[in-house]
Amino acid sequence: MPTRRWKPLALRLWRLSLLVLAVLALRRTHPAASAVSLTPDRIHDFFPAAATLSPPNSGGMQAVQDTSGITLGHVMQTSPEADDIIGYSGPTNTLIALDSRGKVLGLRILSSGDTTDHLAEVVRHRPFFKQFTEKKAADLATLQPQAVTGATLTSSAIAEGILRRLGKSATTSLRFPDAITLAEVQKLEPKAASLQESKTHPGSQEVLDATGTPIALAARTAPASDSTIGYKGPSDTFMLLDATGTTLRGIALRRSYDTEEYVGYVTGDPTFLKTFDGMTTENIAHIDFAAAGVEGVSGATQTSYGIAEGVRVRAESWLKESEARRTWWQQIRARWRWQDTGHATILLAALLMAFTPLRGRAWCRHLHHALLVIYGGFIAGEMLSQGLLAGWAAHGTPWKNATGLVLLAAVALVGPVFTSRQLYCHHICPHGALQQLLARHLPWHWSPSKRIDKTLSKLPFLLLALVLFSAAFALPVNLNSLEPFDAYLFRVAGWASIAIAIGGLLWSFFTPLAYCRYACPTGALFKLLRFTGDADRLGTRDWLAALCLAVVFLLAPG
Repeated sequence: MPTRRWKPLALRLWRLSLLVLAVLALRRTHPAASAVSLTPDRIHDFFPAAATLSPPNSGGMQAVQDTSGITLGHVMQTSPEADDIIGYSGPTNTLIALDSRGKVLGLRILSSGDTTDHLAEVVRHRPFFKQFTEKKAADLATLQPQAVTGATLTSSAIAEGILRRLGKSATTSLRFPDAITLAEVQKLEPKAASLQESKTHPGSQEVLDATGTPIALAARTAPASDSTIGYKGPSDTFMLLDATGTTLRGIALRRSYDTEEYVGYVTGDPTFLKTFDGMTTENIAHIDFAAAGVEGVSGATQTSYGIAEGVRVRAESWLKESEARRTWWQQIRARWRWQDTGHATILLAALLMAFTPLRGRAWCRHLHHALLVIYGGFIAGEMLSQGLLAGWAAHGTPWKNATGLVLLAAVALVGPVFTSRQLYCHHICPHGALQQLLARHLPWHWSPSKRIDKTLSKLPFLLLALVLFSAAFALPVNLNSLEPFDAYLFRVAGWASIAIAIGGLLWSFFTPLAYCRYACPTGALFKLLRFTGDADRLGTRDWLAALCLAVVFLLAPG
């Protein structure tokens, strides 16, 4: 009896372990992306006179120079900072070109792990890229990017990567490129032993003592103060705060484009330099210099007020950054899409149809199928496919940007293991629902013989193996072209997907659910995972799946 009780659990765990191993195998063959090496030839569209590119600075930016050594602008890439932002099936590395004023001159896709059809639709949609051009990083801080219809996940991920990268560039000054050094920190904090980049305050450095304990936060006013002009130019001021980054302990002028004489007056006035000592960043951000009795340095009034205003502007930017930082739950809520609400509704309807008597009522089934086809297929157009699942396995899931879709996928994968029901194929898939609506509308049907049925039933599993090997060995196979699901978004669909969709639907008039039974690799994946009951046991499919994974682990690069 104990053996009988453990067999079903062991079989479920075996099939789940195969799924986990498949994910690990694909993740192993797809190492983390990295920025590509740029040459002047690749940026001539943006800088026709480009002759040389400087090495990337601490912020990952490269200066573009002409033959005379004059800087024409800068370029940067969204990789690796945005590699964790997954679109439809993978991350995208985008080139960002900035002119000499720091405005976005143009954008270009350098590489992508996303599907070619969705990526091509984004590239064709020029207004998508134009919404970023002629704007500085600060101008884009409040931008709500418009996604591309038919490629929402892909375009949204590209936009988020651009904004994140430009957000980091907002902590990199083009006028004051030199980073804070340990030596200048030690002038105000002698116990400083090392610096490390702060994870909570972008552009700032945590100050560590000899034991590695954070004792302060080192920051500077640039680039927030780059447009704050004193008498003749902007200044970059070093700011030492407490370890929490809430109270200013002291400031020191780092560099200035102002008149040298006036700068000397300011640095020689210790009273002015202690103006903000002990004040919180919130108080500094809202300070009224006149009401607070802040006086400029005699003989350098405009220069000193420019420096003071730079400190205030930097404190104000900290407040905005703290408001932007959210918990993972707040991030999901902020990014929750109408499609995610739709996916949650579809999932709830599927559970009702699968586990209540409603499935026995014909009008309920027809209404449910119509909902799946109209909303799931033609409105949302976000269906599980091998291109999607293979991309997620290789690069990660977009759980922040497409929470509802990820939840739906999780239920679809785990449901067959623990409920013995094909929740996705029978109650969620729009293409399966459309086939069911078309079934038995002709007076005659064709049912293949047992031998033909057995032979045709193997095709989905062969296609599933092709998907695994194509993804693992980087074979030139467009996985989306193996299935019909892109056809519901005909703007991005390839001819292969459209042909499979039409052919499968025509076949379903004569043979119910013909595509699902004889051609769907995604359905084959769910069948592999499904536990069919106490009589279920390890079969040929299980061992062949394990063999395919062994081949990938042994022979695939990575």
